[in-house]
Amino acid sequence: MNVRRISCVFVIASWITFSLYYYDTICAVIKPRIEIVISANKDLSFEEILTYNGTEDYLIKTPGCYIPNYGKTLKFREAKIIKHFCGTRAVFIEKISEEYLFINIDETINEYSKGNDYNCCYQFVTPEVVEGITDQRKIRYSSCVPFKNQTKIELLEEMIVVKCATKLKVVYEDAYIFVKKLKTKKYDDLNQETPWNVLILGMDTMSRARLISSMPKTAQFLRNHHWLDFRAYQKVGYNTFPNVMALLTGRNLSQVHAECHKSLDQCNDIMLWSYFKKAGYYTASGEDFLRLPDTFTRYDGFKNAPTDHYMRPFFLTGENSIGNLVCTKKRPSANHLLDYALDFTNTYKNDKFFGMFWFNSFSHNLNNVPELIDSDLAKFFENFHTNGILNNTFILFLSDHGLRYGEMRVPYESYYEERLPMLYLWVPYDFRRKYEMFKNLLVNQSRLVTPYDIYVTLLSILEIGNNTEQNSIACPNCISIINELSPNRTCSDAHVHEKWCSCHPLTKATNHVATKNAIDAAIHDLDDIIKKIETTKCMQCANLELNKLLRAHTYNTLNATIFVLAFKMTPGDVSYEASVEQRGDNFTVLDTTQTISVYNTRGNCVLNPVHRAYCICVKLC
Repeated sequence: MNVRRISCVFVIASWITFSLYYYDTICAVIKPRIEIVISANKDLSFEEILTYNGTEDYLIKTPGCYIPNYGKTLKFREAKIIKHFCGTRAVFIEKISEEYLFINIDETINEYSKGNDYNCCYQFVTPEVVEGITDQRKIRYSSCVPFKNQTKIELLEEMIVVKCATKLKVVYEDAYIFVKKLKTKKYDDLNQETPWNVLILGMDTMSRARLISSMPKTAQFLRNHHWLDFRAYQKVGYNTFPNVMALLTGRNLSQVHAECHKSLDQCNDIMLWSYFKKAGYYTASGEDFLRLPDTFTRYDGFKNAPTDHYMRPFFLTGENSIGNLVCTKKRPSANHLLDYALDFTNTYKNDKFFGMFWFNSFSHNLNNVPELIDSDLAKFFENFHTNGILNNTFILFLSDHGLRYGEMRVPYESYYEERLPMLYLWVPYDFRRKYEMFKNLLVNQSRLVTPYDIYVTLLSILEIGNNTEQNSIACPNCISIINELSPNRTCSDAHVHEKWCSCHPLTKATNHVATKNAIDAAIHDLDDIIKKIETTKCMQCANLELNKLLRAHTYNTLNATIFVLAFKMTPGDVSYEASVEQRGDNFTVLDTTQTISVYNTRGNCVLNPVHRAYCICVKLC
């Protein structure tokens, strides 16, 4: 008993000693630099920068950008859980080496066969080859090879489909994907002292506030393990495509359209993963929920694999919506993606790798429920704390934007929610020990950051030690967040359009005359859009009239007042949000007015799907 007490006291004393030493060491290294920040911003102390705890009235508070802590008052309402079950897996395939798999048939198979005799076989799945050219948008199956329980097979291809059938019908089908390690030697044209791996995990439609509210286990894990939390990660475009492409290419939407208008294959050379591949890295990418039009299905997707390993063909084996889930056979699509991402990092942890994996299926639509993957995602990150890759791997857990439509867009706080996706960053242990630049990353948690900055940052990771500067075409003055960002930085400095800028508090509009003029300008802008919409024969878009003003707020810029308005139109009860700039007696709509309603099904007569949000179809003949 005494030995136990002594051991306990020793452990507690050691922990306290280590904690005090760690804090003093961090303070000694970082505090001189932080004091410069404090001198520029008297409202923030050194302790506040390091210990922001979420109870403050702001997310960041700098001379250039003030963002209120909207999550303190915004109450998230997620969809009800209807059904969260893709099926019971009865055939398990385990990767036992880089060359072999082991197949085990569980007794659960009898529930599928209902006691009847059955036979099982497996097929490898590969991209289709048409006239000698591989097309990643289509798949083909090998012949089905019979197998019994506890069978060892060779890993010939990454994707496998298993079928079990009685004499009458197929009773069981499942799909699996494993990383098949490339044997070719990678060319390395960089003379790096330490090659830093990069893993990007993206979750669609996930603000920082939504993560904390709807995925508490994941959020708590990230806090407990001291991932960096960039509270002012600011989107630069309306939906997924411009924000993801800004991250991957450093270009804005018009620049992307100019280079990628024929196909995504045409512009793959400007994607981040291509730079890493040229530098000798093994690369991988994947995205689930393929029927969404937001990300890489644009321009008909990639015909050629953009990276060494590419998951799209796997999801072509069949994604189905079941309740709140999107399933690929017996597993949610996102779980397949997480398993593959983990397999990829384990396979190449002794090499150099860059992976980007994006999942939509637990958060994109209003009937998706993030809570359902919360435990699995926390376990996914926990694996990295045991498999050794955290010493030399940057891991980014981020999103493209927050909730863009639905009932959650009515409260005024949703203005910030929609514009502020999450960004959490794991910085490698070795990097923290080796470079004083780590202190800049700590400071930048309370700075305005955009996808353009992350693009430059990831390129700079390739060049650490080479003193080569990188930049973004869309934002030439954006810098890597490994360098300290100025506390005076504004949306204009970061090339964020005023329409999307979050760097200001909103106050309720009190000037009723000016508010009415702003609403009139927004409605007039909608009328102009509607008049130009092309529809199918015998159809036209109805003229819309104001039904109800949902909210009206303002903020001031240097030379203007900006009105942020949400209003409902009739017929159709479609709601919109508009930003209207007032300069003197002139009222001008900023960018394009966007819908905040659930997807408009009454606009099916439009020829261009982009116009669906603005059209209530009326039959003419």
